[in-house]
Amino acid sequence: MVLKLAMCEAIMIDLHCDTMMQLLDHPDSGDLYRNTWKIDIEKLQKAHSKVQDFALFINIGETNDPYGRYEEMRNLCTSQLHHYGEHIQHVLSYQDVESVYESGKIGALMSIEEGGVLGGDLNKLNQAYQDGVRLITLTWNYPNGLGEPHCGEQHKQLTSKGVEFVEAMQDLGMIVDCSHLNDAGTEQLGDILDVPFIASHSNAREVRAHTRNLPDNLIRLIANKGGIIGLNFAQNFLGTSPVSRIEDIVKHGLYLIDKGGEEVVALGTDFDGIPPDTEIEDMSQISRLYDAFREAGLSVEQCEKLFWKNADRLLKEIL
Repeated sequence: MVLKLAMCEAIMIDLHCDTMMQLLDHPDSGDLYRNTWKIDIEKLQKAHSKVQDFALFINIGETNDPYGRYEEMRNLCTSQLHHYGEHIQHVLSYQDVESVYESGKIGALMSIEEGGVLGGDLNKLNQAYQDGVRLITLTWNYPNGLGEPHCGEQHKQLTSKGVEFVEAMQDLGMIVDCSHLNDAGTEQLGDILDVPFIASHSNAREVRAHTRNLPDNLIRLIANKGGIIGLNFAQNFLGTSPVSRIEDIVKHGLYLIDKGGEEVVALGTDFDGIPPDTEIEDMSQISRLYDAFREAGLSVEQCEKLFWKNADRLLKEIL
């Protein structure tokens, strides 16, 4: 599959956003086609988006019925994708990804951010797969029966249920995501899995000292497994500026390439789940980042790998 666009029209795949949460919680803000947030269909079209991951994020510390909220958000996502099917298509397989490349539609990947929503229940995991979920971020910021979060104890490994869950995800053909997971659990994934895994929205800890970011050994581990790391645009994971700056995103991207190679870096904006003060105002302006990476010395091919080719390779291998 060869995609051809003018050089200035960089196509992209984004591995993480929280737009569905905002649409559920703020119904007056618009819908998937047009809204006041950083991602909608119109903005994705301007960004030449090929695939956008829509996370179903559930804060298990703030709801008495995590699974019910997940179902509510999933139903909103599927109904919006169906309603705007002329422009966007739910992708369930790599064949579907190739289909949107041909049609010009945007591919929508559906994920769960917080594996604890499923309660370690393999029947619920199977049901999530049947319902169209293809990626799961194992933890958020709480211990959840599967593993320990980045803000917990770094030496704790996945639970036995967590290992079983990850193995079942591999068997189903679901993408395992270690963003928010602690270091020991992330390292363990390298031993459990026979396929690549990802950090959908994480940066480099040596550039910005934060437990949500990855240390060098885990950057190399993910790279050696054939996985990818999506650059996160959250200010606190980039640097000390109160504004999410393009130059800081570039700094993390170049560092990931230096430590893990040019095959490891991707995009995981975390738009609509992070503070709104971002130099890239919304997804329609993502070409500004492409231009900045070119100015920083990356070749067109390296930029294409970062913006979509690395993520495409991963989707082809797992889905």
